[in-house]
Amino acid sequence: MRTFLRRAAVTATCLGTLAGAAVVTASPAMAASCNTTTKSVDDRGYTGPWPDNWILKSTMCSYRSGGYIYSYAKLSWDMPDAHGSAPYLTFDAAKFRVYLKKSVSGATDPVRAHRDFGIEGRLENGDGSYTTPTFRHAISRYALGDGAWKLNWNNDGDGYIHYAVTASPRV
Repeated sequence: MRTFLRRAAVTATCLGTLAGAAVVTASPAMAASCNTTTKSVDDRGYTGPWPDNWILKSTMCSYRSGGYIYSYAKLSWDMPDAHGSAPYLTFDAAKFRVYLKKSVSGATDPVRAHRDFGIEGRLENGDGSYTTPTFRHAISRYALGDGAWKLNWNNDGDGYIHYAVTASPRV
């Protein structure tokens, strides 16, 4: 009987240790919090008679793991029909900027990091979509992902125009 009890105790201890290790090594499910913005943006380099508004849609997503915030943007756009046979002349440059911000109650959220993703060639190829790579930054508490379309229209002489989007919810 003593041998049976000893074996049962050893088995229970081993199973408990294995179950505890499985819980510790299991990765948490990362559910991103997202907000979507849709904008109709005038092509500042075109003054012809045809409709020239771009439809820009962006979804800013963020999630947290430990002391890091992770953020990315899902982008899509519809090019206006006015561009006809020369869409490659629409931009001098175009990029989407993802900001990682510390969320501060009652104040402007300070930018802790940002990264630009070049999208000029993608935009000038017609209607499309693009998801930026995810990037991270160490932020101890309450953070969010934000973003902006940074478009430098051809023939307008104004450089980059900043089109802000709605930030992700605070994580």
